[in-house]
Amino acid sequence: MNWYSLALRIMVVLLLIPCQVGFSQENNTRKKSKPSHSIKNEEEDEEDENKFTRWEFGVNFGTYFADKYTANYYNGSEQNVNKLSYVWSNYYWYREIALALQSSDTVIIRGLPTDMHYTVALTGGLFLRYNFVRNWGLFFEFNYAKLKTDDGLTVEVDPPTYLREPDLRILGIHGSESRMNIDLGIHRKFGISTSIMNMFIQAAFNLNYTRVLTSSINVIDREYSLINIYGDQYYIPNTSLQEYNVIQGGVGYGLKVGGGLGFNFTRQIGLELGFSMYYVTLNLEGYRKFNPSFDVYVRLLLSNLISRQD
Repeated sequence: MNWYSLALRIMVVLLLIPCQVGFSQENNTRKKSKPSHSIKNEEEDEEDENKFTRWEFGVNFGTYFADKYTANYYNGSEQNVNKLSYVWSNYYWYREIALALQSSDTVIIRGLPTDMHYTVALTGGLFLRYNFVRNWGLFFEFNYAKLKTDDGLTVEVDPPTYLREPDLRILGIHGSESRMNIDLGIHRKFGISTSIMNMFIQAAFNLNYTRVLTSSINVIDREYSLINIYGDQYYIPNTSLQEYNVIQGGVGYGLKVGGGLGFNFTRQIGLELGFSMYYVTLNLEGYRKFNPSFDVYVRLLLSNLISRQD
């Protein structure tokens, strides 16, 4: 082999190296560029997975199980603000009651209810949550319920002066109130981001407002209110008496805890099924001990109405 042949071979190798490198780079480029849409989809999937809803707005519907403790506020006892004696001590109301019960002499109170209960009430309200990270959020909630309680009191008509069965009658006694619960708390969600279902727990500080609506008794077809709307004035029929707007109730406070299941149907629509326990004091005079109440609810959630996802 002469120097010419050797030089020629070296030249061919040197010429082939750039071609090989170029082909290799092109190949690599093709490998990278060929699945560009796939890489883009992967990036989008990863980005979507990192996104979460910041703001959620909800509407609540449910049932409210109020503790019976404050229901005795409406039983007419002497220790209560609204006393049965307020009606019985008025001559004109008393004579109307005696006439309605066909009494020839007296009508004596023999027993007041001591274990009144609220009926299960419907509740509804609004809900707002801000998720500061994926599974943690702060929420504000407002719910309203109208509560009713009914029982009976026992009266004796014309007590006999000789031995015979007493003439006992049962009269209806009733109360109603509006109750608003305002909660500010924290929400913790547990679940897989790709799943439509999750579990959650929450805890909140509660402010409540209770307003007494009615406190009354029924005698036949006549209702007598136990709320003194005349102040120091003595009720006399067919006279012009000034009536006062009597407000009973006020602001109470306590804690709320609960949990449930959440469902994310789309990025905009979700649903939560939950329960809560309220441990609160109500501002009803003479009945301010802390006691538990409960609610079970369905919450419709609307997302991304206030700001974008992150």
